[in-house]
Amino acid sequence: MLVASAGVVATALPASAHGIGGDAATSSVGGFVGIGIEHMLLGWDHLLFVAGVVLLAADPRRGAKTITAFVLGHSLTLIVATLAGWKVSPTLVDVVIVLSVAFVGAYGILGKPFGWDLFTAIVFGFGLVHGLGLSTRFQALGVPEDGMVWRLIAFNVGIEIGQLTAIVAILAVAGVVSSMIFSGKHDSALSTAAFVVLFNVAAIAAPVLAYQGFTEVGPSDGNLDVALPEGSQCTIAERTETFPAAGGGHTDKAFYEPDEELPIASFGHSLADGYVIVLYADNIPEGDVSALREFVTSDDPRGVLAGARATEDQSESGSGTEVVAVTANHQMTCQEIDVGALRQFSRAWMDSIGATA
Repeated sequence: MLVASAGVVATALPASAHGIGGDAATSSVGGFVGIGIEHMLLGWDHLLFVAGVVLLAADPRRGAKTITAFVLGHSLTLIVATLAGWKVSPTLVDVVIVLSVAFVGAYGILGKPFGWDLFTAIVFGFGLVHGLGLSTRFQALGVPEDGMVWRLIAFNVGIEIGQLTAIVAILAVAGVVSSMIFSGKHDSALSTAAFVVLFNVAAIAAPVLAYQGFTEVGPSDGNLDVALPEGSQCTIAERTETFPAAGGGHTDKAFYEPDEELPIASFGHSLADGYVIVLYADNIPEGDVSALREFVTSDDPRGVLAGARATEDQSESGSGTEVVAVTANHQMTCQEIDVGALRQFSRAWMDSIGATA
């Protein structure tokens, strides 16, 4: 049994964080429903927890009550924490959710040692923790403040659709398996075996997740505290880009098109005033130009300027599509346009200097 559990963990760990890609930042409100569904269906730890609760309930009404408590818990903290700007460690949340799977497994193995009302209250508590993790990942996307609430609601709706889909699938599989069991004794033994598997999987996964999460080198190795989107390939370090020390002034506009002359001296002047300067390759796709233009000319955050430079003028490490966001002290380098990462980097810088404009 332990060998089988280890195998499950080995194949499931790559999806353990079931994070959200940085390109989601520019998705429409409707698109966030699909993002929520995908997030839920990729969350093996969450699905195992729900499966364990459904198996424990053994009664549709009791199961619905308990799952509802979980839904209320993670919906509450997802919405409140996002609107309040609260953030926690996603790794810590992942570990807690995996431990919740171990809890369900142990509860089933021990034969339901305490009342169902207390169990439901504990499930609600796990839901609160899970919602904090969802909120942290949602905030890390760099979703623009304009329309953020509707995207948040759509994301939560998608999560619930994904969860309901998973429950229906779990019940269908359980029904097929149950129809193949002709003895109550066999049925009980099968349930116990399932709880043992749940407990073993979680017991193995929790320390592995904790070790990987807290020893992993994140994408940001500078001193600026930036929560980059899950899976972002951008890196942050001390500034190495140089700008003219004199000769510039204020720019006429915030965004300069690929075929426009780069006002490098004025960019240097603005950098000293606390602006974020984004330099992008002049050969990036038009769709990326549009996304970057929309980001820079929006009011969230303000204080960002962008201009194109010739491909041959980029750093030796550039691939021809390199994007560099520069502040007075730091710079973020991306191999492609990542609006979510750019927004988070800019917000973090503005927060660090107390900028209001």
